Amino acid sequence: MNMQTRNDPFILMAGVYLTVGLLAAIGTLTVEAGLLEPLPRLRWVTVHFVTIGGLTQAVFGALPAFVAARSTRRRSSAGRSRWLQWVSVNAGYPLLLVGMTRGSTITAGAGAVLVLGALLSLLVTVFRLPSSTVAAGSARYFRTAPWFLVVGILAALGMLFGVHGPGGYFGSLEAHVHANVWGFLALVVAGVLLTVLPELLGTDRRFPRARAVTYWGLTIGAAGLVVGPWTARHELTIGGLVIYVVGTGALLASVVGTYRHSDRQQDSRIALVLGAYFWLLVPVPIAPFVLLFPTAVPAAAIERAAINGLVFGWLLQLAMAFLPVVAVAARRDPAAFVDAIAAAAETAPQPSWWQVGSANAGMLLLWLTAVPLADGVASLLTLGGYLLLAAAWAAFVVDLWTALAGERSVRRRLEETPFG
Repeated sequence: MNMQTRNDPFILMAGVYLTVGLLAAIGTLTVEAGLLEPLPRLRWVTVHFVTIGGLTQAVFGALPAFVAARSTRRRSSAGRSRWLQWVSVNAGYPLLLVGMTRGSTITAGAGAVLVLGALLSLLVTVFRLPSSTVAAGSARYFRTAPWFLVVGILAALGMLFGVHGPGGYFGSLEAHVHANVWGFLALVVAGVLLTVLPELLGTDRRFPRARAVTYWGLTIGAAGLVVGPWTARHELTIGGLVIYVVGTGALLASVVGTYRHSDRQQDSRIALVLGAYFWLLVPVPIAPFVLLFPTAVPAAAIERAAINGLVFGWLLQLAMAFLPVVAVAARRDPAAFVDAIAAAAETAPQPSWWQVGSANAGMLLLWLTAVPLADGVASLLTLGGYLLLAAAWAAFVVDLWTALAGERSVRRRLEETPFG
């Protein structure tokens, strides 16, 4: 069997951008501490380091392997088109960042178009691949998800060039965020969890019928969350949110049920998953008040906390749980990718409990900044929140690069080294 011994280039770039994102988060710390003057669009740049720079790159690398794992048919799409995708997304993303920070619409637009071209090419690759038995139930998640990113990029282009729907600029902004995060990344994450957890925990997946509820709940719900803000129809947004929560509940039932049916290993990874989905769902009961009574609640502070929760509370914790494992498994022959997950989990660094606590405590402090009673200490809460997140993020970056290097966890090596 042909064994792959090199790192996937997309996942390698995910490591680069997540490292740079950590530096941007540290930059935010210095700004909050008053050591640096505020930098233009630093918060949004940091968010995009995690989303497009880190997680989207990882999705580009792993998605074809998830769709066609264990397939016996020869795959011919992993050659030139994959490298063209890599060049396109890694040329487009820096242009997008430069355009955002310098306020250059043309530069940012050119970057978005290059990323869009890479995405359309990825869609062709994924649809041409034969679905394997192991991924047969999850393949539709992986094939539907990129279409939401197409919509998200089109909404971003609309914001850049002033083309909006009835919801105006802020409707386009919400549609962009919802399409990219609640649609694209959430569907990929759901498909990965349903595929990986049984392999990782060594047990059968519980509640298999919940998979259809999860798929349709997330897909229809995310569609409502995209169309509602763009068209300024609150009933679509709230209806989409309700359906989305049903789909997420079905996913969490599968995750918890599968974990309880196992020998209860991988505890810290499951804790990161549950913590991640907690921060995803925190805005749900608040969202109708922000939509219907924006002057009665601190809407701007809540929106800022909600986006932080989506990116740093949800996506970053999921990356901490699984990206080092995916990095190790991706070094194998793609046909053995899913089979390699359990072994990769034994080799890859295990997230520590202090890392779980630090990430969630940091996110709690950032959410507290949206509470009106905390106005007087909002800067202090933000500083503490980013400090705790940066600590957990730094440990994750060390573990990710350790996994990419094919070594054991640096922390484990230090623990095993005798002193004195």
